[in-house]
Amino acid sequence: MTIKAIIFDLDGTIIDSEYYFVKRTMQFAKDHHFHIAYKDALSLVGLSHHDYLKRLAILLDHDLHEITNMYGEYKNAHPVPYGQLINQDAYDLIQYLKDSPYRIALATSTYRNILHDKLSSTGLSDTFEVEISGDMIEKAKPDPQIYLECIKRLDLKPEECMAIEDSEVGIKAAHDAGLYVIARKDPHFDTDQSLADIIIEDLRNIVQILKEGE
Repeated sequence: MTIKAIIFDLDGTIIDSEYYFVKRTMQFAKDHHFHIAYKDALSLVGLSHHDYLKRLAILLDHDLHEITNMYGEYKNAHPVPYGQLINQDAYDLIQYLKDSPYRIALATSTYRNILHDKLSSTGLSDTFEVEISGDMIEKAKPDPQIYLECIKRLDLKPEECMAIEDSEVGIKAAHDAGLYVIARKDPHFDTDQSLADIIIEDLRNIVQILKEGE
């Protein structure tokens, strides 16, 4: 295994935001007198913002335009404390990689305008050599397009890249793009991570995996 670049997912991998988002979805529905089952809220994990709203409107059986406006207002009134949600193991791994020969990139469904806030809040601005956001591609995860675009910009082959993911849709996207996939074990959800090459609880263990592959 000759790995030259590590491509990170963001939500659920670097930032423990997906559990927060599920709880916020449930609270949004409750505050607006809708009902959504917990399992349905879980089904929204890993989707792009656009796909999230489309699916949410279907689950709530309500007009997409109205849901988009209502959720936008709710989100603005309840900002996410990204800086408090960072996974320490992911942060430590990134700091190690910044001082190593490995190149690091980001492939996230988050849109560019929100991505800036997430990275600045977590102290990770200007960290990644390549950043591909959800609004830079036509097909969102689980389609492999985001990873194919990322490795294209890195000018590398799929087998030279490692993806670090957590969600089922993200793992499938990286797997179908031909990357070596490591899944960060999900502590909150019973996520299907079976397509990953390895599932680990602490991302700092990737340092040893990389050394063994050198």
